[in-house]
Amino acid sequence: MIFEYFRRNRPLVSLIMPAYNAERFISQAIESVCKQRYKNWELIIVDDSSIDKTKEIIDVLAKQESRIKVLKNEKNQGIAKARNRALRNASGEFIGHLDADDMLKKNALSTMVTEFSRNNVSLLYSGFVAIDDQNKSIKKCLASEFEREKIAEIGWQHFGMYKKDAALAVGGFNEKLITCSDGDLFVRIARKFPCQRVKKYLYFYRWHGKNIGRSRPHCLDCSKKKVCNYFKEWTNTN
Repeated sequence: MIFEYFRRNRPLVSLIMPAYNAERFISQAIESVCKQRYKNWELIIVDDSSIDKTKEIIDVLAKQESRIKVLKNEKNQGIAKARNRALRNASGEFIGHLDADDMLKKNALSTMVTEFSRNNVSLLYSGFVAIDDQNKSIKKCLASEFEREKIAEIGWQHFGMYKKDAALAVGGFNEKLITCSDGDLFVRIARKFPCQRVKKYLYFYRWHGKNIGRSRPHCLDCSKKKVCNYFKEWTNTN
């Protein structure tokens, strides 16, 4: 029954992309969305008051592709607030994450939508291929199968996609966090809803000198703030 519903309705997938001074790689990120085999998508880009050519690039590409929606913050708000704005403006039943310096494999959306049609879950995550600034593969990373008791060991995984209703039910992104808002959301969804791993590599995660993900502080450095749900889970299991 679920599979038949997906086959007939082809649900809309909303991809959210916060962007700040992302001129170097954002055109490649957007191009990877436009090349998706699954066609029923929208890409919501939130330009977080960039001071480089990011806004110019996305405006040009949005004129060429009607499925691209561009939102602009007049002041820099940070990733969590940018993601919440994209989430609120998303029309899709499903939400997927794509950072402005990363890329999706061509079958990323089609694979995830198929898996949602076969499984009664609210969140799916796959593995990723780490690449350098020249798009050369560095290594492959695949998280373990989902276990609610070990969600702190999983954290946010690329490519991640979830039901919009599930994200709203847990309050969206934690705007008190400077980094790790995606991992924090994963934990809160995973506490209440069924999740599952897709044992495929569907995402190109770029490692370069300005990666926020690679320069984020260790959980212990954030422990005094006591606002990160990921840290709470990490503490409980360690």
